[in-house]
Amino acid sequence: MRRHATGKCSAPQRGVAIIGALVVVAAASVAAATIMERQALLAETLTGERDRVQARWLLRGGLDWSRIILFNDARRNPVTRNGAVWSQPIEGLEVSTPGDERKAYFSGQIEDEQGKFNLWTLAVNGNVQISELAALETLLSGLGLPAGLAGAIARRVAESQAGPNGTNTAPALRTLGDLLVIEDMTPAIVDIVSAYLTILPQKTSINANTASAEVLSAVVPGLQLGEARDLVEERDSGIWFNNRADFFNRLAKPEIRPGNQIGVNSEWFKVTGQVTLGLTVTDLQALLHRQGNQPPSIRWTIN
Repeated sequence: MRRHATGKCSAPQRGVAIIGALVVVAAASVAAATIMERQALLAETLTGERDRVQARWLLRGGLDWSRIILFNDARRNPVTRNGAVWSQPIEGLEVSTPGDERKAYFSGQIEDEQGKFNLWTLAVNGNVQISELAALETLLSGLGLPAGLAGAIARRVAESQAGPNGTNTAPALRTLGDLLVIEDMTPAIVDIVSAYLTILPQKTSINANTASAEVLSAVVPGLQLGEARDLVEERDSGIWFNNRADFFNRLAKPEIRPGNQIGVNSEWFKVTGQVTLGLTVTDLQALLHRQGNQPPSIRWTIN
């Protein structure tokens, strides 16, 4: 006699079906979790990119503001000096826009680059200038750094300039960070000298109204560091130098002959800015050239 099927699954078959269902549910859960994780990561990436774009716009606005400040300073003041509006740093300025609950924080500073020793003067057409090299050696020694480092820097500057044949043997220099290729030059040393050294694309004078005592002592032969510090203290009390002759007259040292290495006005400025928006921190550095009756031009920017 033939047995008819009852339509019921045996216990082993039911167990296999349950396990299969659990596997499908687990796989679906993993896939859903992966999709949600990717979506969250995408949303976070888009938010970060949006914040970076907004931060860059804020930094560009700060750069344009710097240009206006420097332009107005040139129109109102016969000399470039510390204590003017342009020299006041901004720390943690809160910036908000209508309809946006988030707040950005801006910090920025303008530095007079002609208050520093311009490394470009170390060489002319690829040839190291002995007098300028001696000045840099004096400056580095005064900062407690190896004087021998000056020679390596001078050679790097010379290599970056076009020689008599019109070619250079090393990449052009823009910031002090470009000197890190030099042996014994470290980020720590770059941080130390950043207040005293700069790289400008042409020969410039030192602004006696903004330079440190160390720089003045280095570039003016016969001016001792102690004497330079007395001059700087008097200057910063509000007795600014009106012109080059005024500076040398106050030295009261006839043996020191006036030279074109000293001035009282500046054309080159470095602007640094930082914007914090959410978890995004964006930086900007720029070199401005102020010339004539026009707003300063932007020579380069680094984001």
